[in-house]
Amino acid sequence: MEDHIAQELIRILKKNEQSEFEESFERAFELTKAYAGSANAQASAIPFVFEKLFELFVSGKTRS
Repeated sequence: MEDHIAQELIRILKKNEQSEFEESFERAFELTKAYAGSANAQASAIPFVFEKLFELFVSGKTRS
C-alpha cells in the first residue's frame, strides 16, 4: 500500500481528522465483511482483501 493511502486509512481509523476517502473505507469494509461471511473465506486473507479493496477504491488501481 502506498504511503499516502496508508496515511488516509490511519486518519479514518483514528477519527481525529476528516478524510475524503471515508466512502472508500465504507465500501471496502462492507465488501470485506461479505467476503468474511462467505463459506470460502480464509481468515488469513481477510486483512489482505480489505487492504486491496481500500487501495482500489482510493486510487483506482492496486499494486501487486
